[in-house]
Amino acid sequence: MKILGIDIGGTKIEICVAGEDGEFLSWRRIPTKAQRGPEPILKEIISTADQLLKEADLKRSDLSGIGVSAPGPLNPEKGIIYQAPNMPGWVNLPVRKILEDEFGQPVFLENDANASCLAEWKFGAGKGFRDLVFLTMSTGIGGGLILDNRLYRGANFFAGEVGHQYILPEGPVCGCGKRGHLEALCSGSGMTKRLKELVPKEKGQMWEMVLGDLEKLSPEILIEAAKEKDPLACRFLDQTINYLAYGLSNLIFILNPQAIILGTIVAKTEGLIIRPLRRRVKELCWDVLTGELKILPALLTQKPGSYASLSVALEGLGKW
Repeated sequence: MKILGIDIGGTKIEICVAGEDGEFLSWRRIPTKAQRGPEPILKEIISTADQLLKEADLKRSDLSGIGVSAPGPLNPEKGIIYQAPNMPGWVNLPVRKILEDEFGQPVFLENDANASCLAEWKFGAGKGFRDLVFLTMSTGIGGGLILDNRLYRGANFFAGEVGHQYILPEGPVCGCGKRGHLEALCSGSGMTKRLKELVPKEKGQMWEMVLGDLEKLSPEILIEAAKEKDPLACRFLDQTINYLAYGLSNLIFILNPQAIILGTIVAKTEGLIIRPLRRRVKELCWDVLTGELKILPALLTQKPGSYASLSVALEGLGKW
């Protein structure tokens, strides 16, 4: 079985040809150049896919299916992207129909957080678990839910919006316009915004690392400063871990998962976040809920979008 995977993001697109075992036969990453609109982007995706099929010595007719991972909101049943953030023109776009008409093969569409959840479940840290929660932790915080060995989408396909839990009364404003959400506190953009307010007041190591240029502040700068035991960085990170633990404890009490998989920022911090996070979650939750619970960093840090789109196709084709 051969799959074409397409992961569409606001800044880059990953396209791959792969087998159902996760072996990539050909792969490419291209810049999205989102301002040009959907038509030229889709044309480039199609031409790149044809190049990759040629590299893999395959034809379009050799494909069993096509998986598309994309930012939402979207409707996986209708194959329509309602509105892709930061991508002009991607409104009510029938991506599935466009690609099915072009390739003549079944196309499956899923939002990027759910797609990444599927990928970690079958190819990454979530292998073997029946019930798990996956959190993307990059610019924003998204999530995916595997419940009783199935991806749970919810009544309107919006299940898993874990970043919009209400955590802190009178906290910072979230990108969605509401105040005090987990995403506003613990996402990459949320942490950076908070750091921009605090760093100039203390002018410690992080101030020196960015030479006073607040636009250079980032979670990576925070992590490096915390490793060097900078007082502000350590206090800030401890507070952020507390907020994240509050969010995870909510999920644990409601869903009783076997595992929680944390992506991107947490996966790249070599235990600086995840070890204290495990301790804090254990303090907040009942022992019966955390005794066998695994809180793990995501494993698919290389070509994650390609694993995600491949997983969308395999799930859609009924392989899982």
